[in-house]
Amino acid sequence: MKISGIVRVPAALTIAVFLVIGTLAGCGSPSDWSQGKAAAVIQGGPVKLDAEYVILAENEFECGVQNDLWEAPASSGTRSTARLAQKGRDLKFSDDVSIGDMRKPYVQIRGDFSLGGVDVSGDKDGSEAGTKLVDAKVGAIVQHSCFPNPLPIMGVKKGNFTQDAPPTLLFRLNGNWELERFVH
Repeated sequence: MKISGIVRVPAALTIAVFLVIGTLAGCGSPSDWSQGKAAAVIQGGPVKLDAEYVILAENEFECGVQNDLWEAPASSGTRSTARLAQKGRDLKFSDDVSIGDMRKPYVQIRGDFSLGGVDVSGDKDGSEAGTKLVDAKVGAIVQHSCFPNPLPIMGVKKGNFTQDAPPTLLFRLNGNWELERFVH
């Protein structure tokens, strides 16, 4: 429809054009690598996590106590633990919450988790052909009101888990790039 020399395009057509352009911009060989592709793969679906540690903010920790996910901490010197309750185990937390030996409380998780909060900070070729090592801040999404944001996954530095370094993830090219595992 033409009004006063201006062509008005229906909104549905405009959206369709942008979707086609966006789809074409993402085209390319499945073997093409980019940090954007890494982020898309990380967020592409649930990932099996086995014995990864996630960082809890103080308010998340307190909310977990109030919602019977874990007990109030039992002190043993400078380090304390909050015993995990069944409600916490049902959310795939797998060990007691540790407090005091690092800046923030942390807890181990196991199971399939969607990942979010992805910020890729670097990548390099892996030791095997067709692999990439990616450093990325990433969090596990836990479906509970205490955790409105993804819980940051701890990285490993000099063989020890740390809250100061992002985790390293191993990607492998199997026709398409796939997230294989977190590297320890």
